[in-house]
Amino acid sequence: MKKASIGLIALLMLLSGCGNKPTEEGAASPSALSQTEGAATSPAASTPASETPEQASDDGFVFEANGISIPMHAKAAPILDKLGKPQSYFESQACAFPGLNKIYQYSSFDVYAYEKDGVDYIASVILFDDTVTTKEGVTLFNKKSDVIKAYGDKFTNNLNLYVYDQGKSQLRFVIENDQVTSIEYLAKI
Repeated sequence: MKKASIGLIALLMLLSGCGNKPTEEGAASPSALSQTEGAATSPAASTPASETPEQASDDGFVFEANGISIPMHAKAAPILDKLGKPQSYFESQACAFPGLNKIYQYSSFDVYAYEKDGVDYIASVILFDDTVTTKEGVTLFNKKSDVIKAYGDKFTNNLNLYVYDQGKSQLRFVIENDQVTSIEYLAKI
């Protein structure tokens, strides 16, 4: 229920003012679409067309799933091939730049990609349950003190959003009532 609520909020934020179209292959149902969206505005929508995608490197936060590293700004195709077929796929016309926002939903996380010059790059990874963790062992439903113990106290805080910056990425935690309710890896422009 919480995942669907967060997804619905993000879906409204992502699609306000833009049209969208599910793809024919793996077209997502309305319920899958609301679950496919993440807790924050689509990071792909924040990447302007004039920016060149940064080279993926070790100087940012990297999500790891089943031994597969997913750095922000990395070319998406090789990573998506390793991850295998997603449970669902959704795309929409990007509001902020020419191209498409692409969302690949796996069992415990979503991978967002942005399109630049015909190539897809990793824009964000959003975790949805406590079966996946950050490399430092933080998972949904951990306490705020667990996040600070793992990442330190050098974060920015806006309402309940705690943001850690590292290199070309951010790691974002929504913490409500002393409990982590959302974790998102985000490519910085």
